[in-house]
Amino acid sequence: MKTILNCAYSFMDNYAQHAGLSILSLFENNKEADEINVYIIDNQIGAENHKKLESLAVEYNRRIVFISLDEISQKMNVSTNFCRSTYGKLFLAQIKDVDLMLTFDCDTIITGSLLELLDIDMTETLVAGVQDTVNPYFVYKIGLTNEDRYINCGGVILLNLKLWREMNIEQKCIDYVLSFDGNPPFVDQGTINHICKDRKKILPPQYNVINPMFMFPVDKIKRLFRMKTYYSQTEIDEAILHPKVIHYTGELYNRPWFLNCSHPLKQIYLDFLSKSPWKNNELQYRELSKNGKIQKWIYEKCPFFVYELMIRFIHVRHKMQNRIM
Repeated sequence: MKTILNCAYSFMDNYAQHAGLSILSLFENNKEADEINVYIIDNQIGAENHKKLESLAVEYNRRIVFISLDEISQKMNVSTNFCRSTYGKLFLAQIKDVDLMLTFDCDTIITGSLLELLDIDMTETLVAGVQDTVNPYFVYKIGLTNEDRYINCGGVILLNLKLWREMNIEQKCIDYVLSFDGNPPFVDQGTINHICKDRKKILPPQYNVINPMFMFPVDKIKRLFRMKTYYSQTEIDEAILHPKVIHYTGELYNRPWFLNCSHPLKQIYLDFLSKSPWKNNELQYRELSKNGKIQKWIYEKCPFFVYELMIRFIHVRHKMQNRIM
């Protein structure tokens, strides 16, 4: 039986380098797959980056398909406070010849085989992903509790597009987005977690290794984000030692395409950059935001309880700003 990875990305031109490195790492570390088809939800990607992306498919004898974001998202006619590419994955069920789709954020590097994901029983499951660490305020605002396991929709998520079509999930997502005038909490992630609440599966953490996994032990992660259930310390340690997808989410580390990035695995990104069509692009310097600098200083200089108090303060401030107590 053929092993076929159908994968999707959604981005605009200024993220083409990062998506391109993610695709390059996908191809490089999944050579045993018989076929890899990459569907790119194209938000005004320029001609030069089109050529560079297509060159990757040629080099690895894989397939890339460009799909216009404007065309695929016509039914969601609403303005947003952020890049509309974020919503691209909500419309993937329109790709009629694909029933199971892996989706990635652009700020990922794939460091291992993904073929085991094809063996997951998704019959009654809409989405599978890695559990995230989220401010409890936002968890409650999208209709979940601390007993629910909120998944991060970056890294890698597995979508059962056949079931999405049968259950009309695309329209339900659109309705949810419109109910917040185009700006629901945590955008696509909040939308998918809300709509798919009762039909989710949790993947092992190595499929989406995010910053808090490096920053805190499991007991402190659960305290910070008031989660009833999370991974074991053994699972997190294994994910850090043998990641399959690294998700460079920025925050206190900054991104690996900035000179002042302090992410412990930034070199993996830089190694792929050095052998990519974007290898001549220079790294830039980017300051953390004022709030980011404060959080980083507290994280690096203060005892954990001070950092925890800061997180509690942020939680209360969100509640007060939205008059939810």
